[in-house]
Amino acid sequence: MTHCRRLVYAFALTTLMSVTLFSASGCAGALMMPFYLINGTDAPAVYKNEMKEIPKGSKMLVVCRSNLNLYGSSKPDADLSQSVTYVVSTELKDKKKKKLEWIPYSEIEENFDEEEINSLSFEKIGHELNADYVIGVEIDSFDIHHSTQFYQGNAKVLVRMVRVKDGETIVRESMPVYTYPANPVPSAECEELDFQRRYTVRLARNIATLFCPHDPHAEYATDADFAKR
Repeated sequence: MTHCRRLVYAFALTTLMSVTLFSASGCAGALMMPFYLINGTDAPAVYKNEMKEIPKGSKMLVVCRSNLNLYGSSKPDADLSQSVTYVVSTELKDKKKKKLEWIPYSEIEENFDEEEINSLSFEKIGHELNADYVIGVEIDSFDIHHSTQFYQGNAKVLVRMVRVKDGETIVRESMPVYTYPANPVPSAECEELDFQRRYTVRLARNIATLFCPHDPHAEYATDADFAKR
């Protein structure tokens, strides 16, 4: 073995030992710090490639609907549509954010009644409002009551993104039941409507992970700070 090769071998061995010692002493996280500083903590959108393919200047529309036996303020459709629109439009990376135009939910309310929203196809609604793409959310189940004395949100949704011009489904995702918070909240600590709104925003953020970069650890501390949200 040449002198040069011995030096390379010794350096590699020293580096390996250092990594092992750092790991054994619980300091391995320090070795990852440069990675986080460069790349951040966000995970990419589940459908990041599909989002990249959306042309600049495209008009986007979010439509949420359900056939649940809920009425008035308890029906989550409108609040969820507005929340998903807000979260996705604001949490996209700056470059993509500037390329897209988001149609407000008020235009859906002005042009369609509830029966039409529930019966028309997403591409038909999008066509009527001159949208290029529709993010359609079918709410299969939605409940904020853990029991008569506790709140806990649970919802199951099917999410699709449809290209209006040809009706092609670009994204289709049946999402797992989303529960928030992990521990039920006493109803005495929160008004029902307030809890539903908070849960709806959390559900919207969960849906937005399909389209936006997100922090995969964001849910870990949701119980501790629920009262502050």
